[in-house]
Order: sequence, then C-alpha cells, then structure tokens
Amino acid sequence: MGQKVKGERVDAAVRQRLLAAALDSFTRKGYAATSVREVVAAAGVTKPVLYYYFGSKEGIYLELMNDTYALFAKRLDLLAACQGSVRERLIAFCTGCFDGFVEHVQVVRLIYSIYFGSSQGAPPFPYEEPFDRMLEILAGFVRDGIAAGELVAVDEKDATWAIISCLNTVMEEQLCHTPPRIDRQGLVRLLNLILNGFSQGVKP
Repeated sequence: MGQKVKGERVDAAVRQRLLAAALDSFTRKGYAATSVREVVAAAGVTKPVLYYYFGSKEGIYLELMNDTYALFAKRLDLLAACQGSVRERLIAFCTGCFDGFVEHVQVVRLIYSIYFGSSQGAPPFPYEEPFDRMLEILAGFVRDGIAAGELVAVDEKDATWAIISCLNTVMEEQLCHTPPRIDRQGLVRLLNLILNGFSQGVKP
C-alpha cells in the first residue's frame, strides 16, 4: 500500500513538472513555437513520459486548460453561494474572481494570447464558458437585489454589464501594467461607486 502511494506521488510530481514546463514555454514562446523536446528537457523527463501522461503537445495544452477551468468553475460555484446583502455578495464575488485571476495570472496570459490573438495551431477550447457563467451569476445577484428592494429597478442586463466591465478592467490591468495602476482595493472602491448608483439608499 505504501509503495502504491509513493508511486502515485511520483506520478503526480512528474505530471506537475511537465505541466509547469509546458505553461512556461507556451507563455514565453507561444504554442506553435514550443516543441515537445523543449518541454520534456525543462521537466527533466523523456518524450515517452510526456506521451504516456498526455499523449501529445495538444494533450498537455488541453490538460492545462481543463485543470485551470475546473479550478475556476469550482471557485465560481463557491462564490455564487456567498451570503449577506446583495452588495456584500457582489463584492465578495468580484474580489474572489480577481483573486483567482491573480493567482493563475501566468495561465491567464496564455489564454488571452490564444483567445485574442492567433490560435497558433492550439486545439479548440471553450474559452468563454467562465465569462458566461460569471454573467449568469452576477445577473442573479442583480435580480435578487431588485426583488429585495436593495437595488433600484434598473435594467438587469445593463447593471450586470456595468459590474462585469468594472471587474474585467481591473483584472486585465494586472496583465497590462507593472505595477498595475489599480488593485483589489481599487476594485472594491469602483464597485461601491457603481452600486451606490443602483442602491435604494443603502450605502456601505
């Protein structure tokens, strides 16, 4: 039993080294310019090891995407269940999304480069799913706020887009400028400004 656990740990460590090496190379050089040879050399393994775990360069790329998106989907589900006033829930949700973005900023850079630039031959992937889920959750918060009388009866879609636009701008600033010109605290201030315009006189 102990040997099996040890083997599983070794397998996990090898997979993580390969994933980290692939992410580093994809981010620095681009997907198309990254070779399997470079990834395995950086991970300290041989090509057959990468093929054993991932099948191909395409396979390791998709694993990176699937792992990242699964983590973010789990985070979104937890944030969607936040308790408190609608203002508190909205701010907790947006700051939680921001924290996840910053925590995985390297893979986010890769995703943005593929989604907004050339595909570089990368395999297709449903990149927009998290954003669609974020819109859905935020729209639900806005509906709850209007129903509870916490928010004025604004257009639900407009309010949702105002909030997510604020969140996206602050998150993307973390990619575009070093150091960023606005941070997590700035995000909270901007959200409160927006929510003050929607609120029924209930201020933080």
